[in-house]
Amino acid sequence: MTRLVPQYRRLPATTIAFLSDNLLATANGSTIDIYDVRLKTLVGSCNVFDSVRVHGIVARLDNADSRCIEVLVFGSKQWTVIRIHLDNARVEPGTVFHVDDWIKTGHWVQDDKQAWKVALALAHNQVHVMDSTHGNCIYNVQCAERCILYAAALYGDTLQTLVVAAGTVFNKVLVWDAWTKDTEAQVRVQLSGHEGVVFGVRFGKNGRRIMSTSDDRSVRVWNLDEKSAETVFYGHGARVWSCVEVDGDRLVSAAEDGTCRVWRNGETEDVWRLCTKNVWAVAAHRDGRMVAAACGDGAVCVWTVGGRQRIERMDELDTIALPSPEQALNWPDRDIDPGSDSKEREFIRGFALTWDSALVVTNHGHILRHSTLNNSWDVVAAKYGALSGYAMVAAESKAGNVAAIGMRDGTVLLVCGNSIRSAQLHTCSVQWLTVTQRSDNVYDVITVDNSGDIVWSLVTWDASWQAVARIERPTAGMRVASAAVSHDGQWLVIGTVTGSVYVYKHGDVKTINGLDAETATLLQVACKWPQAHGRHTVSAVSVDVDVVGNVRIVSGGRDGWVRTFNVLDSVPADAAPDAVCVGDVVLHCTSRVKVTRGWIEQLLCVDGQLLAVTFFRKRLELVDVEAAHIVVSTVCAGGAKLWQVVVGSAGVRIGFVKSGLLRTVCVPLSQSAPIVLATGISATDIRAVCAIDVQIGGRQLCVALLGGEDGHIRIIKCSDMQLDVLANVRRHRSVIRCIQSIPSISLDSDASRFVLSAGAGSELRCWRLNASSGDDSLALVDWALAPMLDDRDIRIMDIAVVHRELSNVWIVAAYSDASVVLWRLDIDHQTFSCAARAASDIHAHCVLSAASVKTNDGRYLVLTGASDGQIIVWDVSVFIAGTVDVAKPNVALQAVLKVPHVHQSGVNTLCAHVDGVDIVVASGGDDCSISLTRIGSTPPSVQSVTRNELAHASAIQGVAFLGGGSICSVSTDQRVAVWNQHLELQDMAITLVSDPSALEVSTIGDDLQIMVAGIGFETFTMSSSC
Repeated sequence: MTRLVPQYRRLPATTIAFLSDNLLATANGSTIDIYDVRLKTLVGSCNVFDSVRVHGIVARLDNADSRCIEVLVFGSKQWTVIRIHLDNARVEPGTVFHVDDWIKTGHWVQDDKQAWKVALALAHNQVHVMDSTHGNCIYNVQCAERCILYAAALYGDTLQTLVVAAGTVFNKVLVWDAWTKDTEAQVRVQLSGHEGVVFGVRFGKNGRRIMSTSDDRSVRVWNLDEKSAETVFYGHGARVWSCVEVDGDRLVSAAEDGTCRVWRNGETEDVWRLCTKNVWAVAAHRDGRMVAAACGDGAVCVWTVGGRQRIERMDELDTIALPSPEQALNWPDRDIDPGSDSKEREFIRGFALTWDSALVVTNHGHILRHSTLNNSWDVVAAKYGALSGYAMVAAESKAGNVAAIGMRDGTVLLVCGNSIRSAQLHTCSVQWLTVTQRSDNVYDVITVDNSGDIVWSLVTWDASWQAVARIERPTAGMRVASAAVSHDGQWLVIGTVTGSVYVYKHGDVKTINGLDAETATLLQVACKWPQAHGRHTVSAVSVDVDVVGNVRIVSGGRDGWVRTFNVLDSVPADAAPDAVCVGDVVLHCTSRVKVTRGWIEQLLCVDGQLLAVTFFRKRLELVDVEAAHIVVSTVCAGGAKLWQVVVGSAGVRIGFVKSGLLRTVCVPLSQSAPIVLATGISATDIRAVCAIDVQIGGRQLCVALLGGEDGHIRIIKCSDMQLDVLANVRRHRSVIRCIQSIPSISLDSDASRFVLSAGAGSELRCWRLNASSGDDSLALVDWALAPMLDDRDIRIMDIAVVHRELSNVWIVAAYSDASVVLWRLDIDHQTFSCAARAASDIHAHCVLSAASVKTNDGRYLVLTGASDGQIIVWDVSVFIAGTVDVAKPNVALQAVLKVPHVHQSGVNTLCAHVDGVDIVVASGGDDCSISLTRIGSTPPSVQSVTRNELAHASAIQGVAFLGGGSICSVSTDQRVAVWNQHLELQDMAITLVSDPSALEVSTIGDDLQIMVAGIGFETFTMSSSC
């Protein structure tokens, strides 16, 4: 007999607690996972309960034995005390005890003999004091206010000082004493003010304050002496689950909106966006600096509060004002009459920052330099030619030590210190320009004039200023918004106002001696990506070339997205379908990430760390793109033109002009990025799972591809006691409902693997799975996209691969409008074409599931199930054999068999395999039943139907064959079941995945894994049992 045994899981992390200075414990379903924060790794794991989620972890940190601590763990109506060895994270499980009510919190207290007991606050506003060794109840206290609690907290070291704070469903916090044995306790303090259910309650460290969180999106701090709320915090965009006191004046709250907020002195000090939905719990380290969060997608994160800069007021910034006319009298080379030489007030036209100075160009044509060190002004140039009334200023993007100034007559100035170089690059006013440092004393300057002409020039300081090339404009209306040159001078990238990215290759073009741009070579577009950021401006680009010549381009746009591209020197077979190749190179998008709800204006690379300068709600924020967290946040003048961010050895300097004043601030770049101890998989429902075996690092492994409501596809690997996310991409606009692998046609382990995904908006995509031979990395390359068949917003509910022959793959797709479509995918040419389509009146209801088989006589049959409980069999052999011209429009699929009333309602899932001359179809429905339908193949006819009408207590979401006639099923009742060929139950296990939506079975060698996905992911193995 076999048994289902849970193996790997990544479920919402529901609670978290520090065990020591280095060890952190978090709940992963019924399992306690232990992480070493210093080593950033999982060091221990123990399953505590059977099929019950852990909701609380309370360590007794003052244990006399410093090498081992006792930890109270509770969930549902169960609790236990485990022992954890701090040197190796080994866990000694304890006896599991039961109480008759839901446990809301637990606490360690001492009796009058200084023996440790466990106090449990229960959901009906009562406290049980338990013997921690034997589990018996010593006494209980019932509050006189008999109500339902959503949260509770306990405070006190002894039974004689034990106090309860109870958060009720009636929006109140009740405070009462729990030391009166076996009697009703009266409410001592009633705290009112919340406008929703109280979800979280915590005592402050001194016991005189209570923090509460609520459905009304607020955090309230109550003063027990005053019996009122001393502070109310608003800022979260959804329900707030929990809150913890970090130090004397900081609180951290966790909410449904996926953020943690740090509160200080009544205001938001910091915001951490950790996942898309639900941060369930937070814990504070005893050092008062470190905070850990348990996230709804299974992620576990640790960070340091106060580790990054947040500036809230303008008076926190340094203010630089232009010198007054009286001050200018002391400058003999500055021709200013303090009387009325100019009726126009002098103001800053443009500026450029370095770490310790600012170069300013005024509307009167003066170039001035302000020193931060001594707060003094110097004149670089007075009333410089055509600068009066017009100037375009740009600073070198890294350190700002060189500034470029564009003038009305087409002249460009380069200013370094008090030295000026000039060149006539255009015949009309310079509309836009940028300067980048290629090497010591060598600078690339890109300029655009008022007519749209683009010139690339090269400046070698103290030597020459040469025209490199004129830049081709593919369209007359092309407007440059950003540009970057690679450090080797071989690549130029331009971002446009209309959202496109253009790439130019310098190659063998010779730089001319002199500045006659008209005689310079016209550099043509090598490749482009139209509307890389939709119709939003590509406001920032960067280009890097590594030591082996690989070219990487990063673009940021006013849509808030950052895209990363690879430039390939020749057109490969796997060229991305979105890219447009003009010459002999191709642009391939490798990643796309949303970094801000506002817009991006600049990209900076600091010690390998990619930072995006963003604007949102009148704040300038510096965002670490890879870690997806805000490094610096400051008030500013909004997305005004006059701003700049430069990098120095000690951090960054930010400057902008507000009300005629230059405001600046120097901020150190602290290492404040959160430490991710466990990577989340999805905070929303996972609707599809697909197992595929790949070669990773010389090993044959099975990985799972997950897709769901967030439109992401994630590749996860389960091995070495933990689950790792190998890749995460998003191309689908909305929900992914199904993922299928395409069979490989080669025995070569290096052969390319392909997968399909489909879902909302009728999107059907093919992906190429690229594995690295050197490490455990995988990548999904967007390979092909099926064309839209209708304008209606219909969904693909399921897909099945029918057959593959060389590069041709036949796929059946089931649609929500009751249609069934046979697609042909040409892998070599990366195209989908519609081969045939069934009329929607054949099913007449939403088609929910699809499967395919090849019979022993060589025919290809497709099976589909719909919401009317009917299964239909289609013969698609003529299309695969090529006897029907699929190029003709409106070729129809023909049903060869209809099997009515297989289920009373929707056929949610089905699978099929060939058994001799028959086809066996296993199906699960909304009616909670499982059916085995045996169909004769020649001609298709129903031979028998076996049904278990009480298979599950809720709708069945997945069925799969295990071999030997056995099948596996999963239902929304959170049961995973194994049945024999007569649908007799062999084993059943509870999965802690909420709302199970998908089931997959994988086999590598003799190892069989059952994968279940929903809100979380869990795997089971089959083990022999006597």
